Amino acid sequence: MSKVKTSSVIKLIIGAAILLLVPVIVPNSYIMQLVLNILVYVILAMGLNLLTGFTGILSLGHAAFFGIGAYASGILNTRLGWPFWATLIISVVITALLSLLLAFPALRVKGTYLVLMTIGFGEVVRLLLVNWIALTNGPNGIVGISYPDFGFFKLTNMNQCYYLALIFAVLLMLYLRVLMKSRVGRCLLAIRDDDRAAELVGIDVSQYKLKAFMISAAYCAIAGSLYAHVIRFISPDSFRADESQLILCCVIIGGIGTFKGPVIGAILLTIIPELFRSLADFRMVLYGVILMIVIIFFPGGVARYWDLLVAKIKGLVTGSRAKKAGAGK
Repeated sequence: MSKVKTSSVIKLIIGAAILLLVPVIVPNSYIMQLVLNILVYVILAMGLNLLTGFTGILSLGHAAFFGIGAYASGILNTRLGWPFWATLIISVVITALLSLLLAFPALRVKGTYLVLMTIGFGEVVRLLLVNWIALTNGPNGIVGISYPDFGFFKLTNMNQCYYLALIFAVLLMLYLRVLMKSRVGRCLLAIRDDDRAAELVGIDVSQYKLKAFMISAAYCAIAGSLYAHVIRFISPDSFRADESQLILCCVIIGGIGTFKGPVIGAILLTIIPELFRSLADFRMVLYGVILMIVIIFFPGGVARYWDLLVAKIKGLVTGSRAKKAGAGK
């Protein structure tokens, strides 16, 4: 085995060990909740990254899909007593199908009009969550959602929920990588670069855009279902327009069109606001400042500079070791 492969395997083992030991390392339930939020936003950002970063369709309405997935799971669980695995499947199907209500009109518009359409869609869904009291319980939200239940095994605490969310995040990341290396992924990238040229070479642009919308919405539905069953309470306030902006910020700040980007963006935009919790009323101002800093100093997102940073650190460490070895001689 080459040194490069050995180094990659060692990194993978160390990374996996750290992720598995997080519940042991984390000092309290509050920090554990932040870690779970990071995993939820990683899944949300991956879904939006597929649509915006890899397909070139900008959306500011993904909080709507997040909310539909969460409410579908919450309603099925509290009113019909369905377990997590069943509510998850149904919420994904419902959200993916409802995404077509936005996807079909979105095929006819581009640019500013498309952005406005996604904003409008998100607001329509939010208003339905607030005003359809018979179904959603209105502004009071839904309480008493159970922890994830698989029939033969029921989760009972945050630590167990962490491992479930981690499994979903890893599997969805692997699926996204496989998808983007497939013919579908190559077609999506071609559409992002130039949809007219893609159409000229025989790619059914409309079909692939619809697929991207549905898969992206399914990611959000999974995140919403996890969120509902882990937090065990949902309300319309969790799915407002600023939530869509936050998901987009995760993608842009982390690195749009990259695989590491959603992970880095979700970590940064979950931890940094907590460090400035006293600025709760100015949270979006803080996101804006962070976004400006990244655009000015890290164009393309932090992920694009991550490898350079790691290489520089390695260079410094290797250089210092070489100096010590030379001095020893």
